[in-house]
Amino acid sequence: MATITDQRKGASAGPNRTPPKGGDAKDGKDEGAAEKTKGGKKIILIAIVAVLLLAAAGGGVYFFFLKKPGPPPPPEGGAMVQMDAMTLSLSEGHFLKVQIAIQLVKGKATAETFETVQASQILIDTFSNRGVAELTTDKARKSLTAQVLAALKKAYPGEVFDVFLTQFVIQ
Repeated sequence: MATITDQRKGASAGPNRTPPKGGDAKDGKDEGAAEKTKGGKKIILIAIVAVLLLAAAGGGVYFFFLKKPGPPPPPEGGAMVQMDAMTLSLSEGHFLKVQIAIQLVKGKATAETFETVQASQILIDTFSNRGVAELTTDKARKSLTAQVLAALKKAYPGEVFDVFLTQFVIQ
């Protein structure tokens, strides 16, 4: 008996031989199932992307149109206006030389356009005709400075941030 051997490249003799691609009916069914699985994965991926895009659009609508604005930021200190020193009469023949610097609210007023006439009147009204004993303690000076600040904020609404005593001499 004669044996026939297959001389083709990659072919092997015997029962453990692998069938060529696309040549078996069983392989055709596997390819169809694989294509269905690929199609299912594409649909799931498209659905996930659509959900993410809708969520992003909803977040944008909320942020730009439905969200209520928060409270405005607190004012910040800006330019300083140094007033000229004033000499005021105190009780019992004494004098007070006082000078203040007014800090303006940033972005609301400028040092060039700020009028100090009302501020001068406030200083006169607050410090004049007081006794020396009323003005010599730190507590009294801080209290009077707070009064000046409150009066300045009322006279210049939205423009005054703070006030500082830069000169305070009693004679």
